[in-house]
Amino acid sequence: MFRLLISLSAVALTSSTTTIEPGNWEAVSQLEDIRMGPDAPPGMADIMRSTLGDGITVQTCVTQEQIDQGPETMFNQTGGDCSYSEFSMADGVLHSAAQCRGPQGEMNMTTDGTYTATAYSTRMVMESDMGMGPMTMIFAVEGRRLGAC
Repeated sequence: MFRLLISLSAVALTSSTTTIEPGNWEAVSQLEDIRMGPDAPPGMADIMRSTLGDGITVQTCVTQEQIDQGPETMFNQTGGDCSYSEFSMADGVLHSAAQCRGPQGEMNMTTDGTYTATAYSTRMVMESDMGMGPMTMIFAVEGRRLGAC
């Protein structure tokens, strides 16, 4: 699920009606922090750090059609389980808030950062309760356009 959300976040960042260029985009996310509630199984945070510690790299082809449709359409890939409550992307500054619901629980995701036509740098905060109590994960995500799809 985390890989899907990071992928969708990367696509959403590259699919606004701004000056973002279509093409093959790469997003590299790095886990900065993870906090889990007292009901989480012992060692679960360490397992998550180990699993996500090397970072997640996702490549996505963004078409002009996707850019024209806007970022909200990217969440259609989740079967409607995610939606934006906030999205602004102007003058090189990005802010978004999304909510996702699925069989494992609910997740709120906030993203803030900066962008150019060929790169972006964001900080993504994911807050959830997926049956083990509250959990917060913070990722740094760096994206760049690699070229044509």
